[in-house]
Parts: sequence; C-alpha cells; structure tokens
Amino acid sequence: MAWLNGILNKSVLINLAVASVVFALFYAWNTRYDLALRDVQYFNGWTLAACIAIMMLLTLRKRMVILPFGRVRFWLLVHYYLAILTVGAFLVHTRFKLPDSLLEWVLWSLFVLVAVSGIFGALISKYIPPKLEAHGERIMFERIPVFRNQLAIEAEALARESVKDGTASIAKLYVDVLGNFFAGPRNILAHLHSSHVPLARVLDELSSIERYLDDAGKARLVKMRELVETKDNLDFQYANAGLLRLWPFLHLPPTYALLVIAVVHVILAYAFSARIG
Repeated sequence: MAWLNGILNKSVLINLAVASVVFALFYAWNTRYDLALRDVQYFNGWTLAACIAIMMLLTLRKRMVILPFGRVRFWLLVHYYLAILTVGAFLVHTRFKLPDSLLEWVLWSLFVLVAVSGIFGALISKYIPPKLEAHGERIMFERIPVFRNQLAIEAEALARESVKDGTASIAKLYVDVLGNFFAGPRNILAHLHSSHVPLARVLDELSSIERYLDDAGKARLVKMRELVETKDNLDFQYANAGLLRLWPFLHLPPTYALLVIAVVHVILAYAFSARIG
C-alpha cells in the first residue's frame, strides 16, 4: 500500500481538513437558512452550481495555456478539493434521499457517474505515472504499436532461422505460444495490477526447450527471451498509459450531460416556483 501512503501525505491531509471545515461552514449556514424558514433549496442548489462552475475552470485553464491564469496544478488541486464540497452540497441539496421523478433520477445518476469517475481518475493519476517511471524508459503511447510490430517481425524471423538450422523447438513454440503473444497487446488486466505471472509463464515455456538446443539454438533462445521481455514492457506501458488516456472519455461526456440536465432542472424549478407564486 505504498501508493496509498504517497497519496495521503501531509499536504493532502491538510487540504482534506480545510475542505471538511468549509463543508461544515456551508452546512451550518444551510441549517440557518432552513431555521429561518427560507427556501433552503435555492441556497444549497446555487452553492452546488457555483462549485461545479469553479471546477469547470480547470478545463478552461488547460485550453488557455498562454494566458496567466495560474498553474494547471493549482487549478487541479482546486478541482480535487472543491469536489469534496460539491459532493457534500449535492447530498444536502437532495436531502440525503433518492430521487422521485425521472428528471431527478437522470440528474442524480449523472452526478454519481461524474463523481465516481472523477475519484477513479484522481487515483490513477497519482498511481500510474510513478509505476510507469519505475518500469524503465517511458515510451510515447503513439509509438507503442510501431515498436510492437517491429518486435513481432524480429520474433518471426528468429523462429524461421531456427527452422533453417534444424532446431525446430523454437519454431514450434512460436507457432503454439509466441506468435499470438507478439500479435498484439496482451495481459492488459495483469499489467494494470503489476502482475508478472503471464510473463513468467512465457519465460518458463522458453526455458523448457533449452535442453533440446545446441549452442547456436541457445543463443537464439536468449535473443527470443529478450524480445519477449521487451514486448511485455510495451504491453505494460500500453495498458497503464492507455488507462490514463481512456479515463477522460469516462468523465467528460457525463460531465457535459450533467451540465445540460442541470440547466433544465434549474429552469423547471424556477418555472414551477413562479407558477405557485
């Protein structure tokens, strides 16, 4: 759990404490509104809307890289810790109850999806980059398929050479196991939780035929083992860097959908209030 200790450092705990205090103040003010018999839903609703609007400034800052609006890291921290207040404001606004209409169910579901995907993104953004750095030289994600194709060509050529030399063990292993291994990304889930079991199995297959090879065949086997290990590293990079690239597609579309439905919700709320008045 070393990664968890890295996430929960002193500055993070302080920021969490500050966010908790801010939420406590919001909750106390919300209670004061309620006791004063004022429509507290408008207060906590607009507080929730303000939190979401400020959190969206992170997207604006990333796009306006030239203008002096502060560092992206600052806005990222604001985004993270304001999210805590936003979740709290949402629970208060919904009175800690499940929805009772179709529109509210849609709004509630979208908010939960955005919140869960946001937490997931924050965790992997802290967890995956150190993993990649500790696993050797970083490779550009777009270049991984090119390198993988090169390794597949080299492995196939090595297997063909072994047939010419009369050592068919390597060629047979290539047909049975290695050809599929080099054909594309493999063991994605294993690489996401840093399991070396799939690699160990392939290396065991290579070791099992070593006793049948002469010196030339053993030299070729060493080369094949290097190709396998290099390919495994590419798969590791592909799995983890790919998850970082996939995450925004899980978070941003429901975020924009949430904004649209929230606007509809506000319009209907004021329309209903005006009709009652």
